[in-house]
Amino acid sequence: MEVDDLMSNAEISGVAWTATRGRVRLGMLITLVVASAWVFGSWLVAESLCLERTSRMLEREQDAASSAAISLGANIGFTLAHMRNIPKILARQPEIETILSSMGPDVQRSNLALPRFRKMLAKDTRLSHVSKRLETMAAELGVDQIWIMNAAGDCVASGGFPLATTATGVNYLDREYFWMAKREGVGRQFAVGRTTNTPGIFYSAAVVVGNRFLGVIAVKIDTVQFSRLINDRNAFITDENGVVITATDTGLLMKTVPGARVSRLTESERESRYKRREFAMLAVDSLDLDGFRLLRLEGHSTPMLMAFSGNQADNLKIWVFREVTELWRIRQEGLWPFLILLLVGALLIASVGAGINYLRRGKDHQAEIARVNAELIKLNDELRVQARFDSMTGCSNRRHFLEELGNELKRSSRFGFSCCLAVLDIDHFKEVNDQYGHATGDILLKHFVQTVGKCLRSSDLLGRLGGEEFALLMPQTALAGAFELAERIRVAVESAVAMSGQIEIRFTVSIGVEQWWGGDDSVETFVARADDAMYEAKRGGRNQVYAESPSNNLSLFPEI
Repeated sequence: MEVDDLMSNAEISGVAWTATRGRVRLGMLITLVVASAWVFGSWLVAESLCLERTSRMLEREQDAASSAAISLGANIGFTLAHMRNIPKILARQPEIETILSSMGPDVQRSNLALPRFRKMLAKDTRLSHVSKRLETMAAELGVDQIWIMNAAGDCVASGGFPLATTATGVNYLDREYFWMAKREGVGRQFAVGRTTNTPGIFYSAAVVVGNRFLGVIAVKIDTVQFSRLINDRNAFITDENGVVITATDTGLLMKTVPGARVSRLTESERESRYKRREFAMLAVDSLDLDGFRLLRLEGHSTPMLMAFSGNQADNLKIWVFREVTELWRIRQEGLWPFLILLLVGALLIASVGAGINYLRRGKDHQAEIARVNAELIKLNDELRVQARFDSMTGCSNRRHFLEELGNELKRSSRFGFSCCLAVLDIDHFKEVNDQYGHATGDILLKHFVQTVGKCLRSSDLLGRLGGEEFALLMPQTALAGAFELAERIRVAVESAVAMSGQIEIRFTVSIGVEQWWGGDDSVETFVARADDAMYEAKRGGRNQVYAESPSNNLSLFPEI
């Protein structure tokens, strides 16, 4: 019995040890499964957080790139809208019409050698006088060159060209802007200058008297002027053929974007327009990072986002590439949640208390995220306010003003309201800057906005378009009422005195007023017409209000 009992006890002990080993193995298996599941779950959570942060960051950067492209497009579009009107105005000058009329619509292209032809043109005192005027006008109007061509395409007078160069005597019959002006009345073209060898945008207008085509007036603005408007080294502008014509990075100039139309031009067409036949293509590679589509631009190792804005009136396209510098930092920081979750999992297995502490830390982390998000929202609100107002004068900046003008035209079109726009330009402002300095000029601009503001109604909106040029939106206002308000402003400005220390400065303003026509009268054409009216006030002697009525074509000036 004792032996049997001992055997029974030994068997029982063996069974117990076997059961214990089984439980240990099961516990280890369960621990391994839980640990593996925790590791996998931790990786999923960390990856989800990383992707969420990446998505928010890319959305924010894409919005910033789009805003930059739209803003740059608006600035360039406004500048070019002014340039397009210059040849139209010059084409109506009586002196130019008289000169080209004397040559006639059937004038033949000169077959003289260029030096001899230029000497012959130089003998004509009328052409010499016009060339001197064009030289002055190019500087005053902000264009680089102006020239006049007869009906055969021969340049008979020019101004604004560098020393030892001139367009006079050169034939431009093969230029696209010449034929566009002849067919349609106006023309435009990007090309490399035939005489200056500098790239630029050309605008032209036909000189027509009594339905007779007599010639073309052309102006040119060098593309180097656009580079001053581009404050982003990763932005550039392409023409309708996909050729980079302006960029802060000069290494991008005259390269083409992928799929550019210039490759479909003939060699002679490329040589005529660009003075070259071969173009290097800009390398833009597509990247797929964690499901997000990014780009890599030539000369940059950092992934980028792209946005663009089109300028249909001038066939230009503004490209903005924005470096995604935070991407690698987010990926690196994405390891930390994963490691933290692993550590928390180990602590949870070892101690429930450590798990509770982790949850508390998680709540603190969420609170910190909420606090940072609240600060970002507040900062974004402040940035939106700053983006709407001119920092110096306090009135609306150009971008906000043009947006409000577009919205008001939509309301006017919907409800049938009248709407007027005035462009105001301070007379002889450059002389104030030259005589007293830019600090005094800034005081004068602030004083001007304060003076104008006292004359406005609550519904009116004053905006600064650039420099000393402002615009005034007058909703639900007919032309007569707008003219009356503009005249009050002119009188108030003339009567006001700006003080810079002990210096008293009196100044005047020239104002052009236009009423919205509705229909196809867009924001761009509306602003251009008001700008033309302002220049008519300038030409009328300054310190005047000019308004041209589309119904009776009468000019309204203050009584003298």
